Amino acid sequence: MSKRTLLSWSSGKDSAWALHVLRGRDDVEIVGLFTTINEKYDRVAMHGVRSSLLRRQGECTRLPLHVIPIPDPYSDEEYAAVMAKFIEKAATLDVKCMAFGDLYLPDVREYREKMLGGTGFEPIFPLWG
Repeated sequence: MSKRTLLSWSSGKDSAWALHVLRGRDDVEIVGLFTTINEKYDRVAMHGVRSSLLRRQGECTRLPLHVIPIPDPYSDEEYAAVMAKFIEKAATLDVKCMAFGDLYLPDVREYREKMLGGTGFEPIFPLWG
């Protein structure tokens, strides 16, 4: 049985590759994408891509896109609170996993694992290494 999974979508090539890899797996069902948007600039927080292009990317994947607005500037605590609210929302979608296109940054992976710890969501890193 495949696990309902949301994919962190930074709008970059690693996210696209992670989606491709995950779509080839039988144990995962990608049910949506999620992205943080800088409220002040209306751009993807990670890469600065305009939200209009982000939404077009979402349409092309044929997956729901969950846009998570974050303030500018923001503290680590504010970011964690915004993401905690999104995780609560994801739980209502019967999601079991959250996938990330991270390749090699151990501190980023540790942070994601820590943030998902105790939430019931399994982190997946299909491109790791």
